[in-house]
Amino acid sequence: MEADNPKAHELVPVEALRSGDPITDVHGGGEHYKVLESKPFGEGCVVLELESLANDQFRVIEKSFPAGYQFGRSARRFL
Repeated sequence: MEADNPKAHELVPVEALRSGDPITDVHGGGEHYKVLESKPFGEGCVVLELESLANDQFRVIEKSFPAGYQFGRSARRFL
């Protein structure tokens, strides 16, 4: 995680994420994302629509996570 950002060590449960939040998947390889949309799905699951930047290309992906899954706040910002 990025040490120069005081929020870099803050963990946030998936249920608390909102559109526009910059996050890092600290348990899944450290990828950086921007949350585009968060949708509860059934009991105990949240589906996130995420934007990522890899190899100078933006991607939009949709992933599901169990309730309680935690993300790190990211200092990385997308344009």
